Amino acid sequence: MYEKLLRKQIIKNILFNIAGCFIYALGINSFAAPHNIAPGGASGVAILLNYLFHIPIGFFVFVFNIPLLALILVKNYFSKIFVGKVLISTLLLSLITDLIVARLPVYKGDALLASMFAGALMGMGLALVHLGGSNTGGISLIGIIVQKIRPEFQVGTLISGLNMAIVLASGIIYKNIETMLYAIVVVYISGFIMDRTLANAYMNNLLLIISEKTEKIKEFFLEHHSGVTILKGEGGFSHQEKNVILCVATKHNCVTLQKYIWEIDNQALTIVLDSSKVSGKGFQSVM
Repeated sequence: MYEKLLRKQIIKNILFNIAGCFIYALGINSFAAPHNIAPGGASGVAILLNYLFHIPIGFFVFVFNIPLLALILVKNYFSKIFVGKVLISTLLLSLITDLIVARLPVYKGDALLASMFAGALMGMGLALVHLGGSNTGGISLIGIIVQKIRPEFQVGTLISGLNMAIVLASGIIYKNIETMLYAIVVVYISGFIMDRTLANAYMNNLLLIISEKTEKIKEFFLEHHSGVTILKGEGGFSHQEKNVILCVATKHNCVTLQKYIWEIDNQALTIVLDSSKVSGKGFQSVM
């Protein structure tokens, strides 16, 4: 049973990584690069070098990550599994960018529309790769290395500064201030789309159940491998002691649980709250 679930999770991660890399590469190659938009990160540097020296975008992204991953491996900042995942995702992104997406048509219309689509596709692509248990490296690797060396350092400020420097460099290289403004649009939209996608993916429901049949409901939850916590409460009017069931469930499971709660006790009071982040045993882990 465990091996079957593990195999299913691995296949899911692979599909998420392939889809994410393809969507991200599409945003870079088909929308950002044709309009000389360099939206920060290793991809932004790659677009600039492609413009100046015709270096393939995917190839540079891969080369950029190699010394950073080697440093992480040598210094043992993170596990070999982490390094392996990032290496595979970076290689996958590079191959998809240079061998597949580079052959697809590019959008040469309105630059603002191109920047909006580039940001949306890049944000969605990065989110899918993250949901696949990996990331595409780049400037973020510099951030986690600095965080390991200097934990007190403001890594977010460093990454933002590096990205801003790349955006400013694009204005100088292209000799066009509009390309800088479009790059800022891409950065904002990609960050927004990525945050919203991940927030929705990790969204859970918090259930609070007040019932006269607490034991039966608790037994049902435990039989279906749903962890519960029993809170002690008191009726505001009756002053009688009551048990309150606290449970966290995915949105999909929440609907099923509510249905069975009603079948056990149709007088039960069930409160469902959105929980944007749940971490710990059985849920999303914090790196």
